[in-house]
Amino acid sequence: MKFVRQLSLSVLTMALLAGCQSKPAQQTQTAQVSNRASNAQVAKSAYKFTDADIRVPSYFDTQGLDRCSFNPASENEGCPLKKSIVRMYFDGAQISGEGEGVDALREFEDHKLLLMLENQFAGINRFRIVTRDDNTVSTEQQIFLEQQGAKALAKKVSQQKVLKPDFIVKLDSLRTVKSEGSITSWMDYTLELTSSVLNPYTREKLSYPNLGKIRVKSEDVRERSELKYVKSNNRYVKGFRYFDGAHVNAVINDMASRGIDILLTRMLTEMPATTQVMGIKGNQLSLDRGQNAGVLPNETMVIFSYKAGFVDPIGVANVTPSRNSAVGEIIRWKDTDQADAIREQAEEGIFRPTAGMKIFAVSVGTPVNFLENRT
Repeated sequence: MKFVRQLSLSVLTMALLAGCQSKPAQQTQTAQVSNRASNAQVAKSAYKFTDADIRVPSYFDTQGLDRCSFNPASENEGCPLKKSIVRMYFDGAQISGEGEGVDALREFEDHKLLLMLENQFAGINRFRIVTRDDNTVSTEQQIFLEQQGAKALAKKVSQQKVLKPDFIVKLDSLRTVKSEGSITSWMDYTLELTSSVLNPYTREKLSYPNLGKIRVKSEDVRERSELKYVKSNNRYVKGFRYFDGAHVNAVINDMASRGIDILLTRMLTEMPATTQVMGIKGNQLSLDRGQNAGVLPNETMVIFSYKAGFVDPIGVANVTPSRNSAVGEIIRWKDTDQADAIREQAEEGIFRPTAGMKIFAVSVGTPVNFLENRT
């Protein structure tokens, strides 16, 4: 009871404090995946930002910007703009269930989930992924050896630098199946993905990035009628083939894909893309990085200045990347004297940041249409 009273007082205090703030910043919105499963958090469109929303995202660390060389190919280790090198692991799945279909659920191959995870993360180009697809790598090296010879292979290997992961992302999965076992019934599958981030050299489990647990249900990816089956005299008659590994795998694959999409949106929020602003002309931005730094199409980015360790938001922009650069449009300027001064200079010509004050753009989360168009 004492704990309950303390909790109630804490909630009341938080509510009173929240009431004192007129318009809290909101930079993300909820994209409904299902009414009972995990949801994907996507960036709010720059066109929907209020003045209070224009602030540097919570997960972006401005410390170390003064160490940056602003060369994506050889960025300083202490620079927050440096892309992290990541290796991924999928642990053996735990299986639990009630009624029919447990055996077929055990047949799913977790290595497929690992490769799917690598492909999705590598595709956004915000991280450098060290693949665990050893079969493909070995096959290609063997083909090269046969076609070019041992000397050429040795030279090629010596010219390449083996990537050393900055951290490891490890996923544990729990697959559950439940059915009523009556004459007419439905299969209900649940997939839970629990992530942990580890330093492979100190053996420390890291608190950042915190990706949490993801839960996906079969009803998120299939109409329930598709998982209906009929039995007679305790024998399968028709409907969903719950005992067939191929049919079950198709459902679990779709569930895993949905779970990885949600995981990806969490990673994109906690590890945002950042570029340096080279110039502002009117509302138009010129940025020094694009796809090479993981900037995504239709990216919502907050523009801010950085001087002597102080951060001042300037505006919010909608950004479109090319391969090595990007352009953007400031949709809303921050209501501050500094933003007004920069805007005035940009309207008269091209505003270029000085050596003493640099201007950056940082993403606030997964672009609104990214899940539909790219995953």
